[in-house]
Amino acid sequence: MNRNHAVSILLPVTLACTSACAGQRVPPKELVDARADFMRARDGIASQLDPTDVHEADIALQRAEQAWLASPDDPSTVDIAIAADRKALIAQAEAHAIEAQQDAKAATAQLQAMRASQLQSARSQLDQSQQALGATQMQLQQQQETVQQLETKLKDARATIAKIASVKDDERGMVITLSGEVLFKTGKYDLKPGAMAKLDQIAEALKGKEQPIVVDGYTDNVGTRDNNMALSQMRAQAVRDYLVSKGLPQDLVTAKGIGPDEPVADNGSIEGRAQNRRVEIVVQPRRSDR
Repeated sequence: MNRNHAVSILLPVTLACTSACAGQRVPPKELVDARADFMRARDGIASQLDPTDVHEADIALQRAEQAWLASPDDPSTVDIAIAADRKALIAQAEAHAIEAQQDAKAATAQLQAMRASQLQSARSQLDQSQQALGATQMQLQQQQETVQQLETKLKDARATIAKIASVKDDERGMVITLSGEVLFKTGKYDLKPGAMAKLDQIAEALKGKEQPIVVDGYTDNVGTRDNNMALSQMRAQAVRDYLVSKGLPQDLVTAKGIGPDEPVADNGSIEGRAQNRRVEIVVQPRRSDR
């Protein structure tokens, strides 16, 4: 039989004996309070968390009961009852203090675990961010190296092309200008053999640059505008198709007929009209560099 069970049996027996032995006398309020406070301590968390103080309160209450049983009129019985009540209250207070400490420890442990989890998560995210940043920097470096390589190749190509054609830069990109007389017979759009030789060199110089190329065809103002527009388109297309046949990416090379609309010289002279009859191969900047 455990001690609490023994107390629960002893207390009613004691009370019954007290009532029988003391007749119908009502116990003092101090003893009644001591009994109630002890029962709260015994039936509450104090029995689990602070059994020593509960045991001491039990002994103190038994003394108070015996003192009142023996001398109900003795003033000291009230003092003994008050002391027993205090023992019971102390047991309850100590139990609540222990419970609070345990709750605080549990809360602290939970908070530390949460912080550790958050810290681990933050470190993991930081590691992922650093890895992503490293990969991005590597990609950027590779892109920069690719751009530098293309720029170097384009400079080399420019130097090669400049030996056989006029080369300049404007807002469109690198512009290679070939005279119409060099490329075609008058009024025709079939390439001359000598023109093919020049275009062979240009195509070879531009291979591997992976840059958009637009072939623009121009005419002078002799004849109707409709005929000149059609002729400029067919000439631009002929140059474009030849460059593609020599290895330039067909999806990057386009043709456009401009006709007489953008002269570079006065059409009032033979020399001016000859300058206006031309084909311009425009090597545009790479789309990602714009």
